Amino acid sequence: MRHFLQKLRVWLPPPLILLLFLIADALTAIPRFTFGAVTIVISALLASVSLAMILHTAWQMRKKRTTLNPLHAEKSTTLVTGGCYAWSRNPIYLGMSGLQLAFALYVGSLIGILAAPLFMLVVARLHIDFEE
Repeated sequence: MRHFLQKLRVWLPPPLILLLFLIADALTAIPRFTFGAVTIVISALLASVSLAMILHTAWQMRKKRTTLNPLHAEKSTTLVTGGCYAWSRNPIYLGMSGLQLAFALYVGSLIGILAAPLFMLVVARLHIDFEE
């Protein structure tokens, strides 16, 4: 099973997994599950915080000259422990799950909202388990 997951993770990098979930959110959107301005504000805040977390973490990793590529964790040169890593072991994946949830809220995808834990599970099994 682990060999299958190793092959699958090459074909499904985290940004592609996020894109697939966003497409599923759009396809399962039901606008009556949105609440006008409230939904827009909550989605925008969640997306902004999530994107800021992703960008800040990427900046920290570049600053420490270590790899962002989850498929080549062996190329890591430094363990980053400051910034977002002070309160999350996987801030980029946390930010990606926030983006997925924000988009699901924005488009009114009840299935997408309920699938947020599934997104985290897929990323955990395909990438986090191999990185640690």
